[in-house]
Amino acid sequence: MDHSTGPWIWGAAATSCWYDAYLSTNAVAVALYNAGEHKVADNALAALADIVPARPSQAPETLTFGGLVEALDQVCNERGWPAAAHPAPVLAIVGRERVKWQRMRSWPEFYNPWLSIAGYCAERVYRDEEVDLDRFLDQFQAPNGSIANSPAASAFFLLETERRGQAIVPERGARLRQYIHSRTPESIGYLDHVPHFVTAWSVMFENEVEHPLAHSHPAIAELCRELAHPSGLLCTVGATTIPGDTDSTACAMIAARIMERPTPATSSLDRMFDASEGAYRTFYFEHDLSLTTNIHMAGLLDLDGDRDRLAMLLAWLDRQTAHENTTCKWHLSPVYTMGEMARVLASVDHPVARSLAAVAARRLLNTQNGDGGWGHHGSTTEETAYSVLGVASVMRHGLVTPDISPALAQAHMFLTTRNPELTPLWLGKTLYCVQPLVPILRTVATQRLEQL
Repeated sequence: MDHSTGPWIWGAAATSCWYDAYLSTNAVAVALYNAGEHKVADNALAALADIVPARPSQAPETLTFGGLVEALDQVCNERGWPAAAHPAPVLAIVGRERVKWQRMRSWPEFYNPWLSIAGYCAERVYRDEEVDLDRFLDQFQAPNGSIANSPAASAFFLLETERRGQAIVPERGARLRQYIHSRTPESIGYLDHVPHFVTAWSVMFENEVEHPLAHSHPAIAELCRELAHPSGLLCTVGATTIPGDTDSTACAMIAARIMERPTPATSSLDRMFDASEGAYRTFYFEHDLSLTTNIHMAGLLDLDGDRDRLAMLLAWLDRQTAHENTTCKWHLSPVYTMGEMARVLASVDHPVARSLAAVAARRLLNTQNGDGGWGHHGSTTEETAYSVLGVASVMRHGLVTPDISPALAQAHMFLTTRNPELTPLWLGKTLYCVQPLVPILRTVATQRLEQL
C-alpha cells in the first residue's frame, strides 16, 4: 500500500505509461485478493477502466503485457476472485499476444533459449497443458535460479507446477523458490544493469567525442566474445536465458568495429530480415518492427557498404516517420528515437538518410523544454543527452542551417547544473532505467557541447 502512485493506482503515472500503470494495478489487485484485502482489491480493479485513454494514441507491442494480464485473470478464475473487466484496447492486445504465443509454441525452436523468448514470457505457461514443464525448466532456468531472470515468469511457472501437482527436480525447484522469495519492492531489476548494452553504447557514444574505451578493457573483450555466439545474436544481459536480439547485436557490431575488433558478417542477421516489410525484426514472432533497431541496422549496413539493403531499410524508416511514428516500442520517449535517428543517419551517405536526420533534428529543436532540457514528460538527463548528440551529429554534417547556439547553450546549462536522475524510460515487463548508461550519456553530451 505504501507504493501506490494515485487513488487505487500503482506503477507509473497513467499519463506517461498507461500500460505500466494498468499492469501494475491489476497485479496489485490480485495480490490483495490473495492477502484477504478484498475491498481494496475491488477498488483497484474498478480503477483500471480509468487508466486506459479513451482513444490510445498507441498500444505498442510489448513482449509480455497481454500474457501477464491474461495470466492474472486465470489466477482469479482459478481461485474464485473477481477478474478485471478489461477495456477494448486491452482485450485487443491480450488476443493478439495470445495468438503469438500459440504460434511460438508450435515452432520447432520453442524450447531453444538461444532463439526463443518463451522463457521471458513464461507467465503464458500458467494453465497451458501443452508445455512440457521439465523440458521448459531445463532450458530456461537461469544461473540465478529464475526463469529467464524474470520474477513474473518465475512465479507463474512455479504456480503451474503446483497447479498440476507435478514434482520438479528438487535442486532446481529449491533454486527457483529461493529466487522468488528473495524479491523485494526495493530489488533492482535485472535489466537495469544490462552489461553488454552499456558497453556497446558507451563505445558508440564516446566515439562521438573521440574518447573511446581502452582497447584492452575487459568489457570490450567479453562483448566481442559474445558476438561469436552460435545463434548469431548477442544477448545484452549476459548470463541468462533471454535470447539475443537484432538491435543489441547491431550496436555491438558497430562498437566492435569502432574498437577495430573482428566481428561476424552482418549477413548473420539476415534471418531477422522481414522481406515483406523491408526491415528487421528485433526478436522472432515480433508483430511491430522497432524503429531504433532499424536505425542502428542502417548504421551497420552503411559501414558494410550494402547499398541495396540500406536503401530498403531507409525507405521503411521514411514511411514510418511520414506517418508520424516517432516512438520506439522499447522506450517511452520519442526523444530517444529522434535523437538516435539524427545521430546515426546524419553520417550515412544517402539522401534519404540525410533527410531523415535533418527532420529528426528539427523535431528535437522544436520540442526543447523551457529549462533547456528535453523530455516527453519533463526534462531528463537521458533524453537531453540523446537530443544533444543527435543535433550535434546533424550540425557536424552541415544538415542544420539556422543558428541553434542558444538552444545548445541552454542544454549545456541543464546538463551541468543538476545531478543526473535515473528516470525509468525503458519498456520491459514494467519500466526500467539502464542506470550505468545515464552518467555516461551526461558526460559525453556535455563534452560534445563543449567541442562545438
